[in-house]
Amino acid sequence: MTATRNTSSIEKPPLLSVTVLNYNYAHFLPNCLDSILSQSFTDFELILINDTSTDNSLDVIKPYLADQRVRLIDHQKNKGFVASLIEGAEQSRGTYISVISADDWVVDSTAFAQQISVMEKHPRVVMAFSAYGLFAETDILSHVSRAAATSYVRPGLDVFHDFILKGYPQHSGTIVRRSTYEKIGGYDQMLRWSVDAQLWLGLCHFGEISYINEVLYAYRRHPSSMSKDPDSLQSAILELFHLLDWSFAFMSEADRHQRAWLYKKGRQRALISFAADAMFSGNSELAWRFYKVGLQISPWETLFQKGSVAIALRALLGVAGYNRLTRKNTQ
Repeated sequence: MTATRNTSSIEKPPLLSVTVLNYNYAHFLPNCLDSILSQSFTDFELILINDTSTDNSLDVIKPYLADQRVRLIDHQKNKGFVASLIEGAEQSRGTYISVISADDWVVDSTAFAQQISVMEKHPRVVMAFSAYGLFAETDILSHVSRAAATSYVRPGLDVFHDFILKGYPQHSGTIVRRSTYEKIGGYDQMLRWSVDAQLWLGLCHFGEISYINEVLYAYRRHPSSMSKDPDSLQSAILELFHLLDWSFAFMSEADRHQRAWLYKKGRQRALISFAADAMFSGNSELAWRFYKVGLQISPWETLFQKGSVAIALRALLGVAGYNRLTRKNTQ
């Protein structure tokens, strides 16, 4: 590993540490790095981990090292995403830590300022996330994801329910209180597909969660490798099962008993969430392939749930028919 540290930033730790993970994303890097370095909030360090890229990433990175906030860690041997993620957290010196993938970017120049302001004002807030834009590789905005209709600061266990039932925040841009990250043991190096979900579920047990209902970040979506490898999808679902067991273990026996329904819903959602995402993204062939994997793992849990009905209706009625039906049922 080759590390380039700007010595002027060593004496006083920054309030925020941002890790950027890069592997062969030279063509995306300028957009990502410029969006970070142009933030109105400036008390941060940028830890840029280049995981043995084979493109011209280092040539793109070199001019950015003139900014004293930027520190480069250039791997001589590829470590992979999770190991690099853990390394970034270990190298972080800030009170707060965040990760942004090199192909994602910050949309709003006040993003860091907004998130840090909430966390400084509310010492019990352990993570702050926001709405985000979902982009295809063609830079076309395909969807805006909002976790709620308004911004909030809520008890972690309330948001724990939302995460399990509705889905998790994107990794890029979510800011975490480092002391709480360490309290839950940090990222689990044994996970591959759900390392971020593990962090969010664990944090919910140790404080409050902040959501900002503004599009602060852009997330670039790439074709999933799981579409070509059913074994990978099976591993991803089983990882989610493991995370449910792990996160519910933070509760007392009485609390676990009270939330047995939530545990059941979490397993059901894990079994079909990948299939539902593919179906509602317009890829029915992939959706049924994913659905078959859920059936192979646990047929009854997969079949007998509302999510399966939604997938079937979407396939039968199409976009327009499904939207008409769901609007009618909510009126």
